[in-house]
Amino acid sequence: MILLILIIVAVVSLIEQMGLSAAAFDVSGDAGRLTPPVAFRLAGTDQRARPGAVDAGMTLSPTAYLPIVFSPPPGLKELIAKATVALPHPLAEATGSFCTWGGCSLSPRLYHEPLADGRTFVGWTDSDGNGHVSVLSGNAIERTFDFPAEPVRGLVVHGDGTFAVLLWRPNSDVIYLAKRQANGDAIWTTNLNSTIAVADFWLGDSRLAYGNGLYIAYFTVRGVAGGATGHYGDQLTYVDDGGHIQTGGWDWGCSHSLAQLVGYHPDLDQFMSVCASDCYPGQGIFANSAQVYQADGNCGGCVSAQLGQVALGERSWKLAFSALDKPCCDGRGIGLATIDESNQSSFKWLTNTDGGYERDPVIARLGPGLPADRYLVGWTTVNDDAYWLAVIDGAGNFVAGPENVTSAGARWGNRDDSFRTRADGSVSWVQGEPASTGLHLFRFDGSAYLP
Repeated sequence: MILLILIIVAVVSLIEQMGLSAAAFDVSGDAGRLTPPVAFRLAGTDQRARPGAVDAGMTLSPTAYLPIVFSPPPGLKELIAKATVALPHPLAEATGSFCTWGGCSLSPRLYHEPLADGRTFVGWTDSDGNGHVSVLSGNAIERTFDFPAEPVRGLVVHGDGTFAVLLWRPNSDVIYLAKRQANGDAIWTTNLNSTIAVADFWLGDSRLAYGNGLYIAYFTVRGVAGGATGHYGDQLTYVDDGGHIQTGGWDWGCSHSLAQLVGYHPDLDQFMSVCASDCYPGQGIFANSAQVYQADGNCGGCVSAQLGQVALGERSWKLAFSALDKPCCDGRGIGLATIDESNQSSFKWLTNTDGGYERDPVIARLGPGLPADRYLVGWTTVNDDAYWLAVIDGAGNFVAGPENVTSAGARWGNRDDSFRTRADGSVSWVQGEPASTGLHLFRFDGSAYLP
């Protein structure tokens, strides 16, 4: 603002030196705007003064429009659109889990997949434990596919409207992947249970992704045989387009596996799996089994770092995470890690605190292509129940924000892998309160910040 005032003063001073009255300008309105803007004509003629052609023999008079206008870019709040959809049944209640150094409460699990035609698929579970996949168009539901007594634990949607849904039968300890036609008819189902563990979401998450003809399902399991009995780890399974389980996964990975993420990078033709662990293979965050961040952990459900989301970078991955400051391990709140195709990584802190309040980081790429190198990032602060958004470049430099967007009604779930890049380059996400029939669809247009 000081710089802006100095510029205005300098312009007015220059005009006065040219024999014009500063009274011709009104600078009492919006900061940074001269009203009216001024151009110059040679006095007594219709000839516009040429740049560099003014000399002492000329008399100048102000008339309409000198193009000096300072227009700040819009705030991030102004770029958020919100639509609310009425669900046919209330969402599931909140559930207990383990998050950052202790217990926490997780919002209803929602799985959000946008399509190029503007529609959005959302996988959700109702308060009676029934799973659903709803197709949204604007703020209306086109149709809903129902899965009685089977909570939805992951969703992938293809361009032709076919979809794969990860479903859990808690009463029989079965988790399976089902592929459906666009009209909901079954194509195939594949049981994912191993011989040593069953899906159990007392802690951790479940994720599903797709790339190059393969689905990747990653979820928390509870051991039921051998040395794994009674412990919590994770399972990763690949399934091909025909519903056949492929090699390359595992029945027991990080342990205790307190959170998971998966994704596929088309430029690298590579999958990424990320876990947060309190014990094995170490304490901290691991991507494709390589450590990204060293955290504190007690092998009893407590770890000082937690996952947010992964997004595609230029021949790399971007991982948003949160971390507490501990004697063993520097933590400054919200971090951005860059992981290359060889699983080598580095990270930068986006905040500079002890991490006591920052939670639930999110990230998604802005723009329809990778060269844009812009990302929408966000996090919450639990001390004031605030939601923050920012636009950053791939190095973690702020392009806009951070801005508190709570007053715009923007929210997202706890440890919620919901932010997605749409075909037009905007970012959307979904959110719903426990036991509510209102599902909120948010959309952020970041085109103003693309290079």
